[in-house]
Amino acid sequence: MTHFDRRSFLKLGTTAILAGGFPSILSAATPCPECGKSGKTPSETVRLGFIGLGGRGKFLLSFVPKLKNAEVTALCEVDEDRLTDARKLVPEAHAYRDLRNLLDDPNVDAVVIATCNHWHVLASIWAMQAGKDVYVEKPLCITFWEGRQLVNAAQKYGKICQLGTQMRTDERFHPEVRYFLHEDQALGKIQSVRVNRFAARGGIGKLTTPLVPPASVDYTLWRGPAPDVPLYRPHLHYDWHWMWRTGNGETGNWGAHLLDDCRNDVLRDVVRMPKRVLCGGARIGYDDAGETPNSMFVYFDTGSVPVVFCISNLPDAKDRRAAGSCPGPSSGYVVYCEGGRYEKHWGGAVAFDAEGKKIREFQGTSEHEGAGPHLQNFVDAIRERDARRLTAPIQTGYDSSFWYNSANLAYRLGEPYSKQAVLAMDDTPHGVLTGAIEDLERHLTAQGLKVTADTFRASRFLELDAEREAVTGEYAEAAADLQKITYCEPFVVPEITLEPAEKAPQ
Repeated sequence: MTHFDRRSFLKLGTTAILAGGFPSILSAATPCPECGKSGKTPSETVRLGFIGLGGRGKFLLSFVPKLKNAEVTALCEVDEDRLTDARKLVPEAHAYRDLRNLLDDPNVDAVVIATCNHWHVLASIWAMQAGKDVYVEKPLCITFWEGRQLVNAAQKYGKICQLGTQMRTDERFHPEVRYFLHEDQALGKIQSVRVNRFAARGGIGKLTTPLVPPASVDYTLWRGPAPDVPLYRPHLHYDWHWMWRTGNGETGNWGAHLLDDCRNDVLRDVVRMPKRVLCGGARIGYDDAGETPNSMFVYFDTGSVPVVFCISNLPDAKDRRAAGSCPGPSSGYVVYCEGGRYEKHWGGAVAFDAEGKKIREFQGTSEHEGAGPHLQNFVDAIRERDARRLTAPIQTGYDSSFWYNSANLAYRLGEPYSKQAVLAMDDTPHGVLTGAIEDLERHLTAQGLKVTADTFRASRFLELDAEREAVTGEYAEAAADLQKITYCEPFVVPEITLEPAEKAPQ
């Protein structure tokens, strides 16, 4: 790999980034003498650099000793305390505070990105422009446009790019389930799906004066492409999930897994994005600095199988670990069929006939079992220079991102809640949407809270155009405004344009 020094990197400046990236030498690769493909030979070890070493980054790092043909050669973290802690696990790796220094390291072939969500796209694009392959954690992006630039970059620079939705890496489970539901049709025709994330989360607190970032953190690098605005939450780390500019809320946190899993097995990845999205919800029950909802219902009109997603994060008054009750698993989904139902939970599934009798169980991988094989899949694809080996290629991750991001758009564009108006739009079999609303009402009522126009908001249907990758209809202009991002120089996501020959079929 041609070395690209730090001084040259900085000389490029924002102009070069906006123009489409780094010099072409960075995407050049030596053809493999064994197969003629660009990239590493199958006998070589893939040298990994880890960017972001919080809870998720350290969790992924722990799997590397078990991987075949992989080693960690570099670590990067803006928090000095976290970086020091991670270096104890890999003392021989080079350590960096600034990811741009890591990307200049010639001893790094690929990066594993587990930063805050708002860094995912820019870090991935910069890495690919610097000649690295990329494993990036979910959720993929915050806006439709950002996700498109990441997909284009993978195509333009010919890089292996895997999304961290490790539930897809199970060679036995998914084929069995797909055959059971679709080819064998053991439960008959699929009618609807109810997706659940019922898990308690407390409030994040609220300050009266702006947060002073910890002394161990390079806050300029932490913030990166996000605007320099005062934060009124007590903790810098993790609670960025619940702010619109740096996170995707629970919709993109657990929804990124659950909705993607539903797309994979139930919809067989045929539906790129829903045709229409209806959403209602609230951040209710505690006064804090968070922006994203902790109670939410979403109806995805796919044009075929209706999908309803319901989130409940508000802890029960009596049991702070619970967040209400729901049909099926609290983190998973129920597929309602003509002849029974299929329930997918974290780590497996079970099928019931029309009388409620259990007829089959499926053993799948849990998150802890899945992260290692998913990283191994990434390493294997790099060594063979074959993106088709990936179980969660970036295009698939981008398709799933439309689901959680469109749900968030619908919520943010909502108006004072009218249950009558929402129920008038419920055309789901089994009343799946109505059931989700009633589950939330029952849980909140038990806490002394009401689902009313004063506490909840709800949208009408957002219409989506898969070809244009945009919201159309009455919400088109407002949705476009919400997705406009003002970046802070030099942390600007570049627009990646493709020549006709570089475009891959959808």
